Amino acid sequence: MIGTRPWQVGPQQATADAAAVRRWVQGHREGAGSAPIWSANAPGELLAQLPRTCPPVITDIAGVLGELEQFVVPGLVRWDAPGWFAFFPSNAHPHALLGDQLGAALSQQGMLWMSSPACTELEIRVLEWLRQSIGLPECYAEGGPGGAVMQDTASSAVLSCLVAARDRATDGLSREQGLHAAGPLTVYASDQAHSSVLKAVQLAGLGRAHFRAVPVDKAFRMDAAALERMITADIAAGLTPCFCVATVGTTGCGAVDPVEAIAGVCAAHNVWLHVDAAWAGTAALHSAFRPAIVAGADSADSWCFNPHKWMGVNFDCSCLWLKDRTPLIAAMRVTPEYLRNPASEAGDVVDYRDWHVQLGRRFRALKLWMLLRCTGVEALAAMVAHHVELACWFEQQVEDEAGLMLAAPRSLGLVCMRHVDGDEATQRLIDAVNASGQLAVTHCRLDGHLAMRVAIGTLDVEQAQLQQLLRVIQGAA
Repeated sequence: MIGTRPWQVGPQQATADAAAVRRWVQGHREGAGSAPIWSANAPGELLAQLPRTCPPVITDIAGVLGELEQFVVPGLVRWDAPGWFAFFPSNAHPHALLGDQLGAALSQQGMLWMSSPACTELEIRVLEWLRQSIGLPECYAEGGPGGAVMQDTASSAVLSCLVAARDRATDGLSREQGLHAAGPLTVYASDQAHSSVLKAVQLAGLGRAHFRAVPVDKAFRMDAAALERMITADIAAGLTPCFCVATVGTTGCGAVDPVEAIAGVCAAHNVWLHVDAAWAGTAALHSAFRPAIVAGADSADSWCFNPHKWMGVNFDCSCLWLKDRTPLIAAMRVTPEYLRNPASEAGDVVDYRDWHVQLGRRFRALKLWMLLRCTGVEALAAMVAHHVELACWFEQQVEDEAGLMLAAPRSLGLVCMRHVDGDEATQRLIDAVNASGQLAVTHCRLDGHLAMRVAIGTLDVEQAQLQQLLRVIQGAA
């Protein structure tokens, strides 16, 4: 006998619950400027408050939201606070959030074109809109030999491209018989590059011993001449250079590698060049910053940036463009019988499951689509200009302040600074800022010395927060 269906929620209840959640979210976001940024939780504190077995159901959504406030909220870090200058911005624009909500509600599984034509084709088109908006060259355009795909993060993008480069360098031998049959391959990135490059080397089976950290110049940009020397030495030693990552906006200080010079070296030795512009790529929305961001992109094999950082698409959304998609698809494609279908067999469609590691994929394109349609490129470009203007102002304050100095040239909205008395004094500044409650910074090491990073880019940041930051620094200096 078929009885009641306790798993189902009626439309009236679903509507009421959704409205309650929306009100809670709005209140939470409105409190971003007054709540403590860093969580005061001790390790294991949330775990200690939650039962080890699943507790009885709460039938009232207000009760669930009450538990959220009591247990979860104290363990949150407020990346959305206007005083957030740590790491990089991780913005969540309201329009992107609505797109993400729609994507979840529509419950699409976009592994194949057949499994969701809308999920696939909207992604193709919004990535082409974005390509045009940031000025990437036609070699990455929709309809050509390359194309674009949404990854979860730039880390996944670099891993996917490394696997494709590995197989291209070995004519597929590494894919079919393993690296032992293909010979030792080498990978190159500056010593300021993101840790995801080394992690990709490990995951792709190349081994850390075959990763080369290329020296940088005084502005922390990759030294293309040093890259040439390293590649030449590896070839002479019987190794096969296969992959190089040029970074546009390094994690530490935002340095922009000389992509055009690096591309010349890579082309001469048939090395795949991947450009990682994870944070800085958003700046290309503004015409004033675009030339520096996309310089040399026409000579790269792949180019990536994360709209889930500065641009305002809530996490996760990383956009990868390829000049030639064939090596990537050849490296990733595995086709069991249960995925075969006429559209795929005919080659008439894009099946994004062949463009990355995972098979399943969600409807990420909707949140980018919603942001572009409701907010628009011009408004986002104005946001970039606002943040850079604030960074220029703060840079000047640092230069004018006795006892402080820039640790690296300002890069867009990122200012790196230190105390002239050395690392211990710089650490005091960092600790004072992070103890303030409404301000947050992180650190890096440049030339072996500690530096405080001030990454300006949250949606609501104004000069008032930077003035507050300066006062705290002056008080601790």
